[in-house]
Amino acid sequence: MGWWSRLRAAVERSHEPDPHVRLVHGGFDVVSSKDRRILGSVRWGNVARMQTYKVDLLTTDCICLLFEFRDGRPSVQVSEEWQGFADLFEPLSAAFPSIPANWHMEVMTPAFETKQRVLYEANHLQGQTVV
Repeated sequence: MGWWSRLRAAVERSHEPDPHVRLVHGGFDVVSSKDRRILGSVRWGNVARMQTYKVDLLTTDCICLLFEFRDGRPSVQVSEEWQGFADLFEPLSAAFPSIPANWHMEVMTPAFETKQRVLYEANHLQGQTVV
Protein backbone atom coordinates (compact mmCIF):
# COMPACT_ATOMS: atom_id res chain seq x y z
CA MET A 1 0.00 0.00 0.00
CA GLY A 2 1.40 3.39 -1.01
CA TRP A 3 1.82 6.33 1.32
CA TRP A 4 -1.23 8.11 -0.12
CA SER A 5 -3.44 5.08 0.48
CA ARG A 6 -2.15 4.73 4.06
CA LEU A 7 -2.77 8.43 4.72
CA ARG A 8 -6.30 8.28 3.26
CA ALA A 9 -7.10 5.15 5.30
CA ALA A 10 -5.88 6.83 8.51
CA VAL A 11 -7.96 9.96 7.85
CA GLU A 12 -11.06 7.92 7.06
CA ARG A 13 -10.66 5.95 10.32
CA SER A 14 -10.35 9.18 12.31
CA HIS A 15 -13.77 10.31 11.05
CA GLU A 16 -15.67 7.59 12.89
CA PRO A 17 -18.88 9.02 14.29
CA ASP A 18 -18.82 9.84 17.98
CA PRO A 19 -20.41 7.27 20.25
CA HIS A 20 -23.56 8.21 22.11
CA VAL A 21 -24.78 7.94 25.68
CA ARG A 22 -27.79 5.72 26.33
CA LEU A 23 -29.43 5.83 29.75
CA VAL A 24 -30.29 2.46 31.30
CA HIS A 25 -31.71 1.51 34.68
CA GLY A 26 -29.05 2.31 37.27
CA GLY A 27 -26.59 4.03 34.92
CA PHE A 28 -25.74 4.37 31.26
CA ASP A 29 -23.96 2.74 28.34
CA VAL A 30 -21.61 4.29 25.79
CA VAL A 31 -22.77 2.94 22.44
CA SER A 32 -21.03 2.94 19.08
CA SER A 33 -22.94 5.06 16.59
CA LYS A 34 -21.56 2.91 13.80
CA ASP A 35 -22.62 -0.60 14.83
CA ARG A 36 -24.48 -0.09 18.16
CA ARG A 37 -21.91 -2.10 20.15
CA ILE A 38 -21.65 -1.22 23.83
CA LEU A 39 -18.22 0.37 24.23
CA GLY A 40 -18.49 0.96 27.97
CA SER A 41 -20.99 0.75 30.81
CA VAL A 42 -21.38 2.79 33.97
CA ARG A 43 -23.58 1.65 36.84
CA TRP A 44 -23.97 4.22 39.58
CA GLY A 45 -23.39 1.68 42.37
CA ASN A 46 -19.99 0.73 40.96
CA VAL A 47 -18.58 4.27 40.65
CA ALA A 48 -15.62 4.86 42.94
CA ARG A 49 -14.63 8.25 41.57
CA MET A 50 -16.06 10.74 39.09
CA GLN A 51 -14.26 13.76 37.74
CA THR A 52 -15.00 16.45 35.23
CA TYR A 53 -12.46 18.33 33.18
CA LYS A 54 -12.20 20.64 30.25
CA VAL A 55 -10.04 20.01 27.20
CA ASP A 56 -8.85 23.04 25.22
CA LEU A 57 -9.29 22.28 21.50
CA LEU A 58 -7.83 25.67 20.41
CA THR A 59 -11.03 27.14 19.00
CA THR A 60 -13.46 25.42 21.38
CA ASP A 61 -13.48 23.65 24.71
CA CYS A 62 -14.77 20.16 25.38
CA ILE A 63 -16.10 19.15 28.79
CA CYS A 64 -15.74 15.51 29.77
CA LEU A 65 -16.71 13.22 32.62
CA LEU A 66 -14.45 10.38 33.72
CA PHE A 67 -15.82 7.48 35.75
CA GLU A 68 -13.54 5.14 37.71
CA PHE A 69 -14.88 1.93 39.24
CA ARG A 70 -14.73 0.03 42.51
CA ASP A 71 -14.08 -3.28 40.77
CA GLY A 72 -11.00 -2.05 38.90
CA ARG A 73 -12.54 -2.12 35.42
CA PRO A 74 -11.06 0.39 32.96
CA SER A 75 -12.45 3.89 33.39
CA VAL A 76 -15.11 5.29 31.08
CA GLN A 77 -14.94 8.81 29.66
CA VAL A 78 -17.85 10.67 28.08
CA SER A 79 -17.71 13.93 26.15
CA GLU A 80 -20.19 16.76 25.91
CA GLU A 81 -19.79 16.39 22.13
CA TRP A 82 -21.62 13.06 22.27
CA GLN A 83 -25.33 12.72 21.81
CA GLY A 84 -27.00 12.01 25.14
CA PHE A 85 -24.38 13.74 27.33
CA ALA A 86 -26.87 16.30 28.68
CA ASP A 87 -29.29 13.45 29.45
CA LEU A 88 -26.87 12.43 32.23
CA PHE A 89 -27.37 15.58 34.32
CA GLU A 90 -30.62 14.62 36.06
CA PRO A 91 -29.69 10.96 36.76
CA LEU A 92 -26.27 12.08 38.06
CA SER A 93 -27.93 14.50 40.49
CA ALA A 94 -30.30 11.78 41.70
CA ALA A 95 -27.60 9.12 42.10
CA PHE A 96 -24.97 11.47 43.59
CA PRO A 97 -26.80 14.23 45.51
CA SER A 98 -23.50 15.62 46.81
CA ILE A 99 -22.51 16.79 43.30
CA PRO A 100 -23.02 20.57 43.00
CA ALA A 101 -25.90 21.44 40.68
CA ASN A 102 -23.71 23.95 38.82
CA TRP A 103 -20.74 21.61 38.16
CA HIS A 104 -21.07 21.90 34.37
CA MET A 105 -21.08 25.72 34.35
CA GLU A 106 -18.27 25.79 36.88
CA VAL A 107 -15.93 23.69 34.74
CA MET A 108 -17.05 25.48 31.56
CA THR A 109 -16.07 28.98 32.66
CA PRO A 110 -13.92 30.82 31.94
CA ALA A 111 -13.36 29.62 28.39
CA PHE A 112 -9.97 28.15 27.44
CA GLU A 113 -8.81 27.82 31.04
CA THR A 114 -7.79 24.32 32.09
CA LYS A 115 -10.13 23.03 34.75
CA GLN A 116 -10.51 19.71 36.53
CA ARG A 117 -12.61 18.77 39.52
CA VAL A 118 -13.42 15.58 41.40
CA LEU A 119 -17.20 15.48 41.66
CA TYR A 120 -17.52 12.29 43.67
CA GLU A 121 -15.22 9.94 45.51
CA ALA A 122 -16.42 6.98 47.54
CA ASN A 123 -15.03 6.83 51.06
CA HIS A 124 -14.66 3.45 52.72
CA LEU A 125 -15.15 3.47 56.48
CA GLN A 126 -15.33 0.20 58.38
CA GLY A 127 -16.33 -1.69 55.25
CA GLN A 128 -19.22 0.62 54.42
CA THR A 129 -19.41 3.05 51.56
CA VAL A 130 -20.23 6.59 52.55
CA VAL A 131 -21.51 8.88 49.81
